[in-house]
Amino acid sequence: MNASILDTKSNLSPNQLDAVRLAVVGVGQVLRSDDGAGPAVIRRLRQLLGLDDNLLLIDAGHAPENVLGPIIRFGPTLIIFIDVVQNGIAPGSIRWFDAIQAEETGGSTHTLSLKTLADYLTAETQAPVIILGIAPLYMNFGEELSKPVQEALNEAADIIASYWRSATTACSAISTGETSVVRT
Repeated sequence: MNASILDTKSNLSPNQLDAVRLAVVGVGQVLRSDDGAGPAVIRRLRQLLGLDDNLLLIDAGHAPENVLGPIIRFGPTLIIFIDVVQNGIAPGSIRWFDAIQAEETGGSTHTLSLKTLADYLTAETQAPVIILGIAPLYMNFGEELSKPVQEALNEAADIIASYWRSATTACSAISTGETSVVRT
């Protein structure tokens, strides 16, 4: 999968557009250098997007299973997990996965796999779950992110922010009966 997975035209039907609720969950241990990429993307998205009742940005830290309740209560129509993936791709590379593909990539540092969490969340919310994986350069003790991962997290945040702006603009136009001028 690639960034086109967030194309509003192919992933959101007109019935969904008036109720887009996006949950973005950053996963990772910030004390293990590049493993902190997921939480760093959440911090960047908060800067880019601010607050919105239909947008949930969660820094799940190293225990994403601890935030399942708030995600379910939010009632998302789409859930994106952001985590590092160690599957031989170049450091700083971004890859999109569905839950099954994410499990096949291996390299998770979490007690429960993202596939297990995704399966549970989909069963509880009926929302699809996609995973944005960022390849780490190193996972040593420390809080500093490598340059390739810093660049990747900014790119990931920009992709998600662009999707959110397009989706909410399209929703706004549909709910008011106007024609959206946003290219989706």
